[in-house]
Parts: sequence; C-alpha cells; structure tokens
Amino acid sequence: MAKGLWKIIALSLAGVLAIVVLVVVGGVIAVLASDKGLIAEDAALLIISAVMAVLMMALSLWLGVAWMTRIDEAAREAHKASWFYGGSGGLAVGGVFIILASTPPAARLTLPAWFDGRTDPAAYAATGAVGLMTLMLIGYGVVWGWWWLARR
Repeated sequence: MAKGLWKIIALSLAGVLAIVVLVVVGGVIAVLASDKGLIAEDAALLIISAVMAVLMMALSLWLGVAWMTRIDEAAREAHKASWFYGGSGGLAVGGVFIILASTPPAARLTLPAWFDGRTDPAAYAATGAVGLMTLMLIGYGVVWGWWWLARR
C-alpha cells in the first residue's frame, strides 16, 4: 500500500462521519425551524440536500487530490490514461444517445420514471447524467484493466 494511504483512509472516514453529523444536526434544526413556521419544509429539505452535496463533493475532491499525490507514477499514469481514453469513449457512446434523443422520432419514446415516479425535466436530466457517468465509469474500468494487463 502506498505511503500515507492509511492516513487518507482514516481522514476519509473522519470526514464522512463529520458530514453525517453535520447533516443530522442540520436536519434537526431544519425540522424544528419548519415546525415553527420559520422556513417552508421544501426549502429546509433543499438547504440540507445542498449543504450535504457541497460537503460531499468538496471532500471527494480533496481526497482525490490527496490520494493522487501519494500513489506512484505508474498508478497515476494508469488512471490518467483510463480517464482520458475510457471516459472519453463512454462519453462518445453517451453522445450517440444524446444525438438520437434530439431527433423527431425520439419525442414518441417514453422513459421509465426512476426518481420516485417523477417525470419532470429535472428528473430526466438527472437520469441522463447518471447514465452518462455510468458509461464513462465502465469505459474507465475497461481501459484501466487493459492498461495494467498490457504491462504485466
């Protein structure tokens, strides 16, 4: 295991625990404020979700940078190549679906409602984003495996 990786793992767990505590405390405050009529329930939920999302993304970026600076050069090159070639390949596959979705016949297609039965544009945009990220991660995984197998 790379030097300093255990410290990153410990900090990751501490960071996740801190986020959980902040979200729970914030949630309790938002519920109390909502019950007293100080803030609408939907606004409280949106605020808590936004704070949680920002904290989790900031923690993810920080941990990614900390991890990437501690791995060796071969592992760094494997990840860079995987994200470039695999992620780009997945994005290209997703691009085909985006282009096809813009054609007139696509207007007659119906998509399953994956977000709590919602069929609004935001839910469909989130579905597309998750689908595109999935294709990019699949491409990344394929190229990462190929990169290491080619160098064995």
